[in-house]
Amino acid sequence: MKQGKPLEVPVRVSVSCLAELMKSPNRSAESFESLLRPFKYNRRGEGFARSGYYQHALAAIRNYHSHGNAPKVFDAALTELRGKTAKEKWERVKYEKNGDAIEAYRAIYGKRRFRVQTNHRIGYRIGQVVFTAQPDLWVFDEDEGIQVLLKIGITKKQASYVDMLLTVMRKAAVSSGYTDIRAKNVLYLNVTTGKEMICESGLTRFNRTFAFIARNIAKAWPNVTPPETTSGTKSHAASA
Repeated sequence: MKQGKPLEVPVRVSVSCLAELMKSPNRSAESFESLLRPFKYNRRGEGFARSGYYQHALAAIRNYHSHGNAPKVFDAALTELRGKTAKEKWERVKYEKNGDAIEAYRAIYGKRRFRVQTNHRIGYRIGQVVFTAQPDLWVFDEDEGIQVLLKIGITKKQASYVDMLLTVMRKAAVSSGYTDIRAKNVLYLNVTTGKEMICESGLTRFNRTFAFIARNIAKAWPNVTPPETTSGTKSHAASA
């Protein structure tokens, strides 16, 4: 692999990029460059395609807690979602999944006295790479006196993927100064099953693998070229 220019600023990639590289059986330099290309040029990753996917559900959840857990807030949100029309199937599915997310959230957390906090920008840095895993909801539990980070998703992936995602999120929170965040308070609401998943790992799990992936991302990043367009020319999309 040819040597690229040294990195002047840290590379920022989402946890989904980390997951792609971890599950890849081929960890050659060429494989890393190929897998990194869409993350560098198309801004693909955890948070891009789904950045606004649950905006309706999250707005309803924040409104619900800000109004003292008023049941009418969720009822109104569900009525609105069910009344929406869409020509495209993906949009109809999006409304359905937002409704499912509200129902799942109400069943699991509806009685919790959560105070919604600012969703802080956090990242977990290893060498020249920063892995991001932003929670969808950052709240303070009034009854327990603890901060809770919540991710909402429709994943059908193995539990180990969710555990890795939550581990990175917790590492990011702790390394950003939120040292009181415990594993049991980093949660994933699986809309597919309607169940809560909790981070099962300690902070040291995955350390060797994360370090290996980070070193190879840093090496490969300067050599990752823009993808070919349909006309055969290279895209000039902005770097992530």
